[in-house]
Amino acid sequence: MSPTQTVAYPWHQTLPRLGTSEEFAALRRLLQESGYTGEGICKRVNVENLLEYSSTSPKARHMEQPLDALIRLFFDCALVEEEVAARLLPSGALPLLESLDLVVRDPERPGMLYASAAILMARGFLTVCDRGERAPDGTKSELPPDVVYPAILDTTRRFLESLPDTPCDAMLDVGTGTGIAALMGTRQARHVWATDITARAVRFAEINRRLAGLDNMTVLEGDLYAPVEGLTFDRITIHPPYVPAKKSKFLYRDAGEDGEQIIRRAVEGLPAMLRPGGRFYSLQLATDRENESFEQRVRKWLGPRQAEFDVLMGAHSIRPPAEFLADAMVRKATDREGRNFLELWEETKTTYLVYGTLLIERHETPRPPLTGRALSGKGYTGRHLEWQLEWQKAVSCADGHEMLLNCRPSLAPDCSLHTVSRMREGRFHMEEFMLKSQSPFRSSFRCEGWVTQVLSECDGIRTWREHFERARSGGLIPEGIPAKEFAGLLSLLVSLAILRVGELPMPAADGTDEDE
Repeated sequence: MSPTQTVAYPWHQTLPRLGTSEEFAALRRLLQESGYTGEGICKRVNVENLLEYSSTSPKARHMEQPLDALIRLFFDCALVEEEVAARLLPSGALPLLESLDLVVRDPERPGMLYASAAILMARGFLTVCDRGERAPDGTKSELPPDVVYPAILDTTRRFLESLPDTPCDAMLDVGTGTGIAALMGTRQARHVWATDITARAVRFAEINRRLAGLDNMTVLEGDLYAPVEGLTFDRITIHPPYVPAKKSKFLYRDAGEDGEQIIRRAVEGLPAMLRPGGRFYSLQLATDRENESFEQRVRKWLGPRQAEFDVLMGAHSIRPPAEFLADAMVRKATDREGRNFLELWEETKTTYLVYGTLLIERHETPRPPLTGRALSGKGYTGRHLEWQLEWQKAVSCADGHEMLLNCRPSLAPDCSLHTVSRMREGRFHMEEFMLKSQSPFRSSFRCEGWVTQVLSECDGIRTWREHFERARSGGLIPEGIPAKEFAGLLSLLVSLAILRVGELPMPAADGTDEDE
């Protein structure tokens, strides 16, 4: 049988059992003492990063240690001879794995074992999830509609990196899957709730909670907020499905005809679920439409109480539909899928596909709502979008312009000036000026020449008020520009990461403040 042939075989029908706390503590000890960690596996299979590892030929490696048997079972998800597993694994280990239904006897191959699930390291946690399409015998198997995919994929990694690491009281992770965001949240939150619509995901998330030995996490089955009705939270996270689909094939992926069904319902529920001062985080592919950005549509979803919320988008990519579709075709999307997508985008008058992080904050006290977008650049982290929100809040308050005038700005290290010169009267004259920054936001600002002269003197010592007075007395700025308008220029340039201010330091690329 060809390794690429799809076969109907029940590799995904057996799910691990919800064992006792003692059984999962024993499993945790087995994995740790055998070296089944990210570092241990990398060292054993001789790779620097597990994402570089290929398990296409696991039989090529000779098995000599308990770790070898565990890698073959739970990382390669390949067949292992029962005699070899019993010989290599510590006493009692194989009965434990079988009692938890993590290891299953192959009914068609006597003496052979396979794992009912994969066990992978993610963000410092051992996570149990569905095995992939590759069956233990090397064939390709169909995945169930409620498949729970691993927490090590690039999209999940980006979502997890967008989440805060600050303390909170009550956190909710919606559509939890393996539970990885909730597991991470237990490090900061007094208690974390995790919900998922599928019993399969709830099973895996609860297994992972028990495997981690956590008491401050509750896993519940149900649609979005239904399992926690009546509760409120100061942190809500979701990595929703976002692929447009008229007919759903995979619950983790497909999100209605426009791809926004799940994120729309999640946002609509925030007035009832998010506490004052609380924040909502999501990562999704969404659409800008004719005369309406995604953020503007999100604000409408919040309903009559939308004025209580700030809405910011940290966009990682903004692409026209045709460009996005061309890339999808390269990644083997079918012609039929492509036509369906184009029809949808034409119907919804989609102008751009926006992939990024949505950050929503509920106001603690009444103030004007903020709506905005930043384009992520080199060294961007989730903390930069939160910084952007804090900056916008600071400058929008009643005395914001006074705060701005008292700031001591300095030019960002990677800021660059691009000019266009045109020939006039036998000489080149600079007529266009463009300031650009690549870190942590990708931004550009077309300005007049006098702005570049002011910025060249921004050394972090003089206040913006002093720059205003010097520019006015020197005749640099046009007559009639008030100090408040000059303060607005600083607000914009700082938000674009062209200027920096010590009053609200920009987080560094590694997540630490620049002055630490």
